[in-house]
Amino acid sequence: ELIDIKHYEAIGTMSEALSLHANEAYDELNERQKRTCEKLFKSITEKRGQGIGIRRPAKLSEIAAICRATPESMEEVINKFREKGRSLLTPSHLTPLHSESIIDISHESLMRIWTRLKGWVDDEADAALTYLRLAEAAAMHQVGKSGLWRPPDLQIALNWKTKHNPTLLWGIRYHPSYERTMLFLEYSKKEFEMEQRIKELQLQRKNRNRRLLTLVMGALLVVALVGVVYAYIQQGIAQENAGRANQNALRADQEREAANLERQKAMENEMEATKQAQIAKDNAALANTQRALALEQKERADDNAMKAKKNEKEAELQKRAALTQKQIAERNEENANVQTKRARQQRYRAMAKAMAIKSKEVNDAAEQTLLAQQAYIFNKENGGYPFDNDIYNGLYAALKKNNDPLTRSLEAHKNGAARALATDLVNGTVYSGGSDGRIFKWTYKEGIWNPTPAVADDRSASYQVYSIAVSPDAKRMVASGLNVLDAANNYAEIYSVADLQKAPLKMHGFTGAIEDICFLPDSRGFFARDKAGHSVKYCNLKETTEVIHSDDKITSIALSRDGKLLIGVTSQGMLYTWQTAASFRRTEEKISKAGLTAAAFAPDGRMVTGDTEGNVRIIEKDLSVTTLSGHSSQIDRIRFSYNGNFMATAGKDYQVRLWNLRFLNEPPIALTDHDWVWDVVFTPDDKQVMVGIHSVKVNVHDIDQTIKAYPTSIEQISGLLCGYAVRNMTKKEWDYYVGADVKMEITCPNIKTTEEK
Repeated sequence: ELIDIKHYEAIGTMSEALSLHANEAYDELNERQKRTCEKLFKSITEKRGQGIGIRRPAKLSEIAAICRATPESMEEVINKFREKGRSLLTPSHLTPLHSESIIDISHESLMRIWTRLKGWVDDEADAALTYLRLAEAAAMHQVGKSGLWRPPDLQIALNWKTKHNPTLLWGIRYHPSYERTMLFLEYSKKEFEMEQRIKELQLQRKNRNRRLLTLVMGALLVVALVGVVYAYIQQGIAQENAGRANQNALRADQEREAANLERQKAMENEMEATKQAQIAKDNAALANTQRALALEQKERADDNAMKAKKNEKEAELQKRAALTQKQIAERNEENANVQTKRARQQRYRAMAKAMAIKSKEVNDAAEQTLLAQQAYIFNKENGGYPFDNDIYNGLYAALKKNNDPLTRSLEAHKNGAARALATDLVNGTVYSGGSDGRIFKWTYKEGIWNPTPAVADDRSASYQVYSIAVSPDAKRMVASGLNVLDAANNYAEIYSVADLQKAPLKMHGFTGAIEDICFLPDSRGFFARDKAGHSVKYCNLKETTEVIHSDDKITSIALSRDGKLLIGVTSQGMLYTWQTAASFRRTEEKISKAGLTAAAFAPDGRMVTGDTEGNVRIIEKDLSVTTLSGHSSQIDRIRFSYNGNFMATAGKDYQVRLWNLRFLNEPPIALTDHDWVWDVVFTPDDKQVMVGIHSVKVNVHDIDQTIKAYPTSIEQISGLLCGYAVRNMTKKEWDYYVGADVKMEITCPNIKTTEEK
């Protein structure tokens, strides 16, 4: 029978056909997979204004974390919707999946046509709205403008939490304060439960008091009856005692008369004794008068002698007081001078920061150069922090404005592909590799980095480079990444540094993406992370062996300088330490509630980690931790300068931060004029930091900005700026930018004034 319009209508036309097609894939899943499927589509779709659903592509690893599922179980569900004959999800079934794969629906029409997905999108929007209300209430409560929630709001929020079981990654998609919001909900719940418990205890106390009162009243009645009987008995005893008391009173009257006679005789004897005592007292008074006269004369003599000594002491004290006051006045004058100098320095440092910030807003190159340079001079001459972030960025912006070679991007990789960087300290070069499959050696000559290709062809469809390392003896360079054509049979490439054009040695034995190449100090082999972070393998340059298997996902590894310790961090916030010479015996420590994403060894042997919330932790040998905040998103890379002075941290918040390891309490230099960062290294002389970035949109002087170069020395930038200056500030510019009350200075002494010309 020929296909007719009735057959087309029988399948529900195009809209119903697509919905039925999606439901067929869904019905092939088991119950656990169906729940995972619902969370999957919720995580890659979003409902915006006016109820319009839009796509929200995400990495496989991120989706797995949101769905609380393993990457393998996620792949099972995703493959149902992208198998041959179905193209509901991208990438297509021909592209192998890995943790970095971007998952997306094939077309937004699926959200309008598939009825089940529309319900999921609406449910996700309602869940997000409840979460945002809860986050806003938590924020208001934190600043004291709102109280904890009570029913019915509390019960609605608890039902929402039970139903959706939100994760950290899900929460920060809609509001960054996920932990504060969950704590607010938990506190609201505990506070309400405590109030209910108190009411129950109060009711129990009232009932207990009522029973106690009844018992007391009964006891009092019994006591009253006993008292009546006792009073009757005591009445008889009292009458008997009254008769005895009358007899005793008669006997007391007789004894009182005898005592009065004796008292009269005693009074007569006392009067006689008083008379004799008065005579003795008069004689003693006369003797005392004579003695007092003699003492008075002696005291007058002593007083005169003491007055003379006192006058002498007072004169000495006045002399000393005058000297003390002079010293105090001198100290006060010195302190006043110090305070005046300090106040002046603080003012000039504040002006320096303001001028540095203002310089980035000035369009004229000459004016910007002079303003940034003068800000540096004020900061340096007045005791400012030598690596001040505002001063650096003002100088860098001016140097970049003048197109100095130190600020130029490196052109070789295309389309944001520079994912891996490594430094060769022996030969003074830098290597780069990327997802375009290309590998370059960069040599610095006459102020410019020049590339030499090891692999010049675009291999993005066959092999992508994710990690590069140079052996300590600088004889080999290892590049690793992903064999796109057969990820299960992956390999690392070993190049000869002396002959980069020679075909590399391919070391097989890896599965999935290979990252974090760590050479041993003797250059005889290297460690690498593969199997999506569940395996660490060792390659002795001849064969590859698995030395560590982990059920937890290891997100980054690093090797100590002596090669004795290998560390790894996990998405569960654990820090693992393996002893390479002791059969890889492992110790572990819980470092963070958030997932850890980066690990490194500082030059002094301390361990350093980064997490998904942007925190950098320096772990001392006694396991005490110093936490550095500033990044607002996941830390992907931690590197150190080779002189040990600086640490560079890079993440997905579009920042590279340069921390001064000697002054960690000072704010770091923030490099922000780029997209999110793949990798970062210091050049062999530590004068620049090279940054491999993701951007494919920002071009500088028609150069695709996949590798950016930043100078690390403020003194070096300042020393170059005046070479671009064509004049010094005019009086009008000085008064406007600096201040009319500040003595005018010559910013660039190398520029001759009109009089000198």
